Amino acid sequence: MTRQEIEKAIQNIREIAGDDERAHSEEDDLYGAFVRHVAETAGGELAECAKLVLTTSEIRFARWCA
Repeated sequence: MTRQEIEKAIQNIREIAGDDERAHSEEDDLYGAFVRHVAETAGGELAECAKLVLTTSEIRFARWCA
């Protein structure tokens, strides 16, 4: 994940900000992609922490937006 990809995703979120649910979903996607990127490319404790954060997807509860 490059800085340019992140900036493009942020610009997309700005452009769709009038649609709260869609913008929120895109924001969540960006956060998840970034944490996965860190988990896969960083080293040491940072990578381990990112991997740990990703385990929340295994917790069973209803995930919904308005």
